[in-house]
Amino acid sequence: MYCTACGKALGENDRYCPQCGKANAPGEGGPRFPGQTTRPPLRRAMTNKKIAGVCSGLARHFSMDVTLLRVLFIVGLLLHGLTLLAYVILWIAMPRDDYPMARVQTA
Repeated sequence: MYCTACGKALGENDRYCPQCGKANAPGEGGPRFPGQTTRPPLRRAMTNKKIAGVCSGLARHFSMDVTLLRVLFIVGLLLHGLTLLAYVILWIAMPRDDYPMARVQTA
């Protein structure tokens, strides 16, 4: 795990960064418990988008292929049209991820 403020490596059970003193909230900086995996935050991806970045953000969050998710959205649109409503709601509700690479910290 790494501190999200200064980038210093943290121990497995550290609650505070020894360098800057920032509290390490659960879910930040990597897994907190054995077997726990972390997912990227649910945000609209602005780097790999076609319309609004909803499918790209969902694919990144759920570790799916973005093309497969786009095809599923189109098939759902053709079958009953509810995916259009879901897409618009997610477009409004999901925050933008303007700087996805800025969060990556190297040790």
